[in-house]
Amino acid sequence: TGSICDALLTQQPGVLTFGINHELVTAGITVSDDEVRDAMRYAFNTLKLVIEPGGAVPLAAVLSGKIDCCGQTTAIVLSGGNVDASLYAEILSS
Repeated sequence: TGSICDALLTQQPGVLTFGINHELVTAGITVSDDEVRDAMRYAFNTLKLVIEPGGAVPLAAVLSGKIDCCGQTTAIVLSGGNVDASLYAEILSS
């Protein structure tokens, strides 16, 4: 609890997604709120994209080195622009 990635906070997983993930997912990766903030700044400054905190998690994992992409073609999904304006301004200015 208590993350800027509010879209990812849930009391329990959905029945459909849990069933799929239970069958297919073999590992997980976590990123910190600071890594998400860095990814949001990178997306804005370098890619010219506004992405919400939860949608920045895959980019945070790549930029922090938690997903090794060296020598590989890698695709990540950056989604959502639903971010509070004051939070976004704070993230970009820090």
